[in-house]
Amino acid sequence: MRKRPQQQRSREMVRALIDATAQVIQQQGLDNTTTARIADVAGVSVGSLYQYFGDKDGLIEALMESLAEDIGVGLKRLPITDNVDINAMVSSAIRFGFAVLHSRDGLYLELVRNWHRLPTNRVVEVLQQHFMDLARMYFLRHYRDYPIHNLEVRVFIVTNSVLFTMVRYISQHGGMIRESELADELTRMVASYIAEPPASEETVR
Repeated sequence: MRKRPQQQRSREMVRALIDATAQVIQQQGLDNTTTARIADVAGVSVGSLYQYFGDKDGLIEALMESLAEDIGVGLKRLPITDNVDINAMVSSAIRFGFAVLHSRDGLYLELVRNWHRLPTNRVVEVLQQHFMDLARMYFLRHYRDYPIHNLEVRVFIVTNSVLFTMVRYISQHGGMIRESELADELTRMVASYIAEPPASEETVR
């Protein structure tokens, strides 16, 4: 973003442009999305658009960051109670992720299919932080059962592994793998890895 909106009216215009970007991608696909069409749908001039966004990529980056924050809010709403075990928590998070991919009338699917072309670093950082918050809340409640000391490392590995797997699955249109089976296997992999007790010094030696 070229500059941050300061006034309420400017913030509303930027929000309208981000929403319009999502709408145009939904309707026309990423390749057919243009700044002129986005400005038209948002009801603003192209000149006003360029005051805040340098090009289409800037709008898409802002959209993806906004979507990542929305996903983070959804993750925080997942139930984390004292009687929820690690498998149930991981399963809820992964199935929530697949549900998100199929929402917004194909918007997420179109973005994921073009993941390699998009500015995804910030998105991954945002999602990783939300997964970290979720994991921290869970393991603080269950520290006696899972005395993990390198949670940041494990969450980093899990977040990137799951995202890569889901992106590849969507990009290849599933193939012979059913989504429910993939979700089950991801749950088993993540739950067993993230809750694995830390290796003792004697084991390492």
